[in-house]
Amino acid sequence: MRSSLVPFLAIVMIVNCNKGVESPLTQFVVRVDSIARTSFAASNDTIAVRFFGTIGSDGCHSFSHFETTTQLLQLDVTVWGQRKEASACPAVMVYLEGREYKFVPGQMGWFRINVHQPDGSVIRDSIIVK
Repeated sequence: MRSSLVPFLAIVMIVNCNKGVESPLTQFVVRVDSIARTSFAASNDTIAVRFFGTIGSDGCHSFSHFETTTQLLQLDVTVWGQRKEASACPAVMVYLEGREYKFVPGQMGWFRINVHQPDGSVIRDSIIVK
């Protein structure tokens, strides 16, 4: 009796544990169409860069995070999206809609912004920091 109960309990535990597991997410680099930012700022100002582009073609897509590297007078940004695996996704386009990334330049001069794209290309922009 005991030996037949062990496999049954193992199956019950696996089924119950999997109920709380969320669908897997696939992460990807989002293609940014354009950015918006101020033309100039003071070295101690917080600068907001707004990003525009399409994240995905259905409601299972969403923004994930910004991956950034800051060097002297330079910010490198990669925008990441994610897609949740689901049997059905709402039929809506998902956009960045001006999602903001904020930073303080801390140094005077031409501050360069590099936005890395999925195909390896880079959108380049700059801000005068006084």
